[in-house]
Amino acid sequence: MDKCRFSVIISAYNVEPYIERAIDSVLNQNFNNYELIVVEDKSTDKTIEKIMKYEGKIKIIKNEKNMGLGAVRNIGIENAKGEYIIHLDGDDSLYSESTLKDIDSLIGENTPDIVFLGFLEINGDNKRLRISTKENSTREARLICDANFSVPSKCWRRKFLIENNIKFIEDVYYEDMIYSIKAVSLAKDTMYGDFPIFNYYKNRAGSIMTVPSIRRCTDMYKMLAYLMEIYSQTPKELKPYILSFIINETKSIPFKLKGILNAIENGQNSPIFAKRQYKFTDINSITEEEI
Repeated sequence: MDKCRFSVIISAYNVEPYIERAIDSVLNQNFNNYELIVVEDKSTDKTIEKIMKYEGKIKIIKNEKNMGLGAVRNIGIENAKGEYIIHLDGDDSLYSESTLKDIDSLIGENTPDIVFLGFLEINGDNKRLRISTKENSTREARLICDANFSVPSKCWRRKFLIENNIKFIEDVYYEDMIYSIKAVSLAKDTMYGDFPIFNYYKNRAGSIMTVPSIRRCTDMYKMLAYLMEIYSQTPKELKPYILSFIINETKSIPFKLKGILNAIENGQNSPIFAKRQYKFTDINSITEEEI
């Protein structure tokens, strides 16, 4: 397939019980103008055996060594031919059989750089819709406070990503946040749809975000450094909004550090932090007493 509307990229690492659900959710779509790329990241379980059952139906890329989520997604994009990129984690699934058709109908003849969409959050028996709205889908709103920075909840124009050299930072936590903020700060045209496009199975045992580590703590500060680099490249009219996020995220780090360090000490899973609800903060409003 030389050209198609969507490239769906599934990242797969140690998701043996879930990967068939993810793949089938794409293959069962009632829309045919897409390609499915599965990047297998040298799993230690039988994930690759599950994937190979689909050989000939999908494009399979097998990493020779474990490279991490950011690298896996970059590899998928490098091998993609679709006009738009949709990411899906190997333990999640597309929302319904009409998901790709719904996104295609929403975009129509337009060419948005980013399409903000939603997802269904599933935590055991609890389900909650996370929906994009007109109010939370402006570039300013997304820079001030994107509640989750979920890359799979957005649809990305491949040409825009390539022309602006937007890639995932590799071998670091919080790559979704860095990627999303850079893309939003550089996007010229965006769109939103008030419907979910994937099922997010939250707090899966073995997920990297359930395991507390010192590296997660150090990467919080690396993330701030990357964001300051992005700030330097951000158009002038958007600089106050990205700076507002950096200020509020910096203030939140001590609380998150405390939770992660306590979890390490007590041999527990990482705590679940509340969704961000940041408001716009002007740097000129910061007083000496707050330092």
